[in-house]
Amino acid sequence: MTDAATDTPRVLQASSSPARATPVLAQAELTMLNDVCMPWPAGPKPRPHFSVINRTNPNLTIAHTGLFPDTDAVDPSPVPGYNMNAPGNSMTGGTNLNPNEGGHLYPPGDSFGDNPPNLLPTVYENIKSCSGAEIINTLSSTPENPYNLQFAGDPQNQRLNEADVTPLTANQTRSPTDDLDVVRRHLMAAKKPGDIDPAVVQLGLDILEGNPIADRSYSGFPVLHYNGPLKIKSVDPVSRTVEVNQIWFDTHIESDTMYVDSRPVERIANSGDNPATPLWEGQWDDGEWYTKYNVYVLNRGHEDFASFPMLYDDPKEVVLGGQNQFIPNVSLDQTFFPMEEGNKYTFYIKQPPARFFNLTYHWGWRMHPPRVQAHENLARGFVVNGQAVDRDFFEKQTFGVNPRANEQAKLNAISMIGDLAPAKRMWSTLRRIQAGGLKSTDLAGISSEFEESFFDWGNRNKLPRGIPEDPTSDVTLAYLNNTIYGHINGYINDAQVELRKWTTRGTKVRITLINGDYYPHQYTNVDFGGMRGWENTFQNTIPVAGAGAWFTFGRIQWWPHTINPAVPAIVVAPAARPTSTANIAFGMESFKRVDTGANMLPPKGQQRKLGNIVGNDLPNEILGAASTGGLTRHDMDWEFTFEPGRRLRLYQFDAFHHDVAVWSMH
Repeated sequence: MTDAATDTPRVLQASSSPARATPVLAQAELTMLNDVCMPWPAGPKPRPHFSVINRTNPNLTIAHTGLFPDTDAVDPSPVPGYNMNAPGNSMTGGTNLNPNEGGHLYPPGDSFGDNPPNLLPTVYENIKSCSGAEIINTLSSTPENPYNLQFAGDPQNQRLNEADVTPLTANQTRSPTDDLDVVRRHLMAAKKPGDIDPAVVQLGLDILEGNPIADRSYSGFPVLHYNGPLKIKSVDPVSRTVEVNQIWFDTHIESDTMYVDSRPVERIANSGDNPATPLWEGQWDDGEWYTKYNVYVLNRGHEDFASFPMLYDDPKEVVLGGQNQFIPNVSLDQTFFPMEEGNKYTFYIKQPPARFFNLTYHWGWRMHPPRVQAHENLARGFVVNGQAVDRDFFEKQTFGVNPRANEQAKLNAISMIGDLAPAKRMWSTLRRIQAGGLKSTDLAGISSEFEESFFDWGNRNKLPRGIPEDPTSDVTLAYLNNTIYGHINGYINDAQVELRKWTTRGTKVRITLINGDYYPHQYTNVDFGGMRGWENTFQNTIPVAGAGAWFTFGRIQWWPHTINPAVPAIVVAPAARPTSTANIAFGMESFKRVDTGANMLPPKGQQRKLGNIVGNDLPNEILGAASTGGLTRHDMDWEFTFEPGRRLRLYQFDAFHHDVAVWSMH
């Protein structure tokens, strides 16, 4: 790699581990760490080892992570030949009693020291698949082209490294925060119920519900996250382009796209496939495709735009158990382009062939989290009751196929959001005002309720009112409004959150999950290059006002610690609904459980019908026990047996309802 400040080469120091010699590879081979079709060259194949659920206490997940050598005599995985070292072998009585020794790709070290052990030399080449084939459009930055995958114009007339910029008017630059603050100030100024203007109340409801609002760029982007089933885009097979609209403001990124259907450009139709088998035997589409972004940068939205796809290895090459397998390969910041508030930026990003596409994570380093949003490959879904379903299955199961079909459909969808969610509390308060019948003695409480909820909504780096933090946990996450609020014990920072205790292998971390919504939420934990390595990129974007050299995630080899063949996913049961709606905006009291979510999951003992290594298996149970105030809680004890990636330690999200349900930790 090169040093960001001096642009001088840095040398990756090779050393040895007590378990085995650290392999030394050349150039781009350092980025080929998958072991399904290419053996690791210096010793036994390392096998990922993931979380282990303690069945004697279903409300606690004990999770060990890391890479362990293939020394077990059994192959417990659902895919023949792919040993995941299941519970009871490596960690609990098998050959690797010390989780900090054996099978690691890198020697011990400090990820935040002068020589991070998992930092790979920067290679100005496209990534290779596990068999060594080049994957196009996976080199995002070179000294000549700092934004190598970004262009303005159109696919036939590309202006590399650029974006088309359109100034916004003052009204178009206003954000939901600006206009909700108008509502807040109006309510706080009212001396009696008659002072409240119904038009101001309706404005607040329109913002929260995503109703049309004239002369606002955010019109149609609801603050309440209930319209996911309508946020589906398909790649046009002729232009090979999908168009995505986003708004960036304060701590928020909101998008009109939650799922991208890339199937129109993934496979060649009528190319000799046998539909009777799960293996695709026809031709794959090897061409590139494009994402066209229209990004509206509203007040306090100044940022460097980063799109970060998580790509699979080549399913054409990885065939196990008679199926194409979608296993992790690489992720990369495709661009790190500076944007100023008051402008609309339009540009295209070149994508690798569609069969590699898992999801794209959009983020801004100045406030991360919560400035993050993701869209996912609609086709890479789940298996429910033995049937393959698209990735939007749980979103539709929760909010309906069309949550804006009519007023009742909208109210039904919003009712699934927990009443402690700050956005829901603002909405409930305005609905109560709109219903009439307020007394002057009610006004102070109503106004204060809206104001406190407004400020809670603006900061997902702390837990909102009504959600208790656990002083015995390192991290507390709360699922509310289809997003995640978080808190790290003893750490306060409005810009980003850091799990500072974890810099070396062997660190133990307790994470507490709290569900305040009325439907199950899932927990996924993904490593950003700690186990398998990462490269720095964007070494020299300073001349174009870029900041990528210091803050980009770079190009990383990702791997999930949850949703894998070794264990089922971690799914937290719904909160209980209140028995009365009389004071629904002022707390959750007197609850009874009305929804276990059992119909959303396969029955116990259901065999997995698709054996894809990542992303297709569902749990056979929902975890979590009732906590105080109707909330549901589940604890996890993690032991990280590897050093974290320096730029991001953990990517945490809800794989059933992704979008903005993300709370990553630096």
